[in-house]
Amino acid sequence: MELCWVLGKALEVLRRYPLCDRCLGRLFAQLGKGFDNAERGRAIKTCLAMEIHQALSAGTVSVDDVKDVAKSCDEVRRVLETLGISAEAGAGNCYICGNRLEHLIEWGVEAVKEKLCELGVDRFLVGVVPPSDIVEKEKEVARATGLTTWESVRSELKRVIGKAVRDRYGFKPDFENPCVTIILDMNTMSVRVEVPSLLILGTYWKLGRRISQVPWIEKDGSRRYPLAIEDALQAAAEVARGDKAVFHGGGREDVDVRMLGSGRPFVLEIHRALDHSVDLRIVEEKINSFSPWLGFELEMSVRREVVANVKGSRGYKIYRALVLTERSVSEEDLSMLESFFRGRVVEQWTPKRVLRRKREALRRRKVISVRAMRLDSNLFEALIKAEGGLYIKELISGDDGRTTPSFSEVLNTKAVCLELDVVYVQKQI
Repeated sequence: MELCWVLGKALEVLRRYPLCDRCLGRLFAQLGKGFDNAERGRAIKTCLAMEIHQALSAGTVSVDDVKDVAKSCDEVRRVLETLGISAEAGAGNCYICGNRLEHLIEWGVEAVKEKLCELGVDRFLVGVVPPSDIVEKEKEVARATGLTTWESVRSELKRVIGKAVRDRYGFKPDFENPCVTIILDMNTMSVRVEVPSLLILGTYWKLGRRISQVPWIEKDGSRRYPLAIEDALQAAAEVARGDKAVFHGGGREDVDVRMLGSGRPFVLEIHRALDHSVDLRIVEEKINSFSPWLGFELEMSVRREVVANVKGSRGYKIYRALVLTERSVSEEDLSMLESFFRGRVVEQWTPKRVLRRKREALRRRKVISVRAMRLDSNLFEALIKAEGGLYIKELISGDDGRTTPSFSEVLNTKAVCLELDVVYVQKQI
């Protein structure tokens, strides 16, 4: 009996293995679109029964050739009975799943629905750990028959359960930004929930000094500084129904340095946030009410890779420094200072003040420009535009020769930074 490829392979499979509609359809899942595998398997069995009926009626196939198929295919067995031919029924259990798949699907749908209701969220993804015996048997059948058109039972279960939860209960599968991923372990019949972080890109301003980015905790458990930027962000976790908020800054200024002007980019990460559709304006209002010394603007939700982009940015920055010198400096001295540092590369060993937390290393950074304005005989203000990562206080003082060239070296007098503000940060996201 000559059959088309699909029916020929189905005949070959069913002669060796009794399969339910869903497991047979899954072996041909890559053929045809828009079909559920149970529908696909049922259609294949129906067409195969029709072909066998025609072949038996025409005498082009013998009963003995199709009796084995009748044991695992009720459609073929009914054809034989219609023709008055007795056919032995099979055991009735699918070789791959043991007729368990429909029960597992129903359990999964209800388990996901109950968990979504419990958590009070509506956007989800389903993950499945399928029964290991089913996984091994479907591979065995595919290998034995040489089929390459099959999909895994794991893929099918994820898709079918997700669609059923959507269609029955109105929850929304979301592949881009799910509130939760619900993992169904069908070996242990247990449910696990993974709640992803909510990541929000924003900008902050620090209007006061002695404010750290994250809490600075001493060995005795006390805080060195009373206020940290991350403190203000904890209110965001409450609004988004998360566990806690974590700050990821695009670089950082010292605790005694203000962040003015353009502000500095950062990413707010809310761990285990159940509300990923939270109104950012509400979050922004909440965190801005924390302290008059801090300001925040939230822009958009972002993917995880944006955190690395923000933290690794090497864009330029502009600083305002108030500089005190040991001897008087003239307008000509400041003009010379501006000319000398135009496009100048500075070499810096790790500053002595940070050696306790950073290893000794040499870095080279470019000063793009310096603009200086004399305020008094030994006091001037400087606007310094430089590559990110340049230590500005040491650029001014020289750090006992560890930074060269420096303002102290070029002016030939001791110079110290009395005040420092960041007034512009180039955003590279």
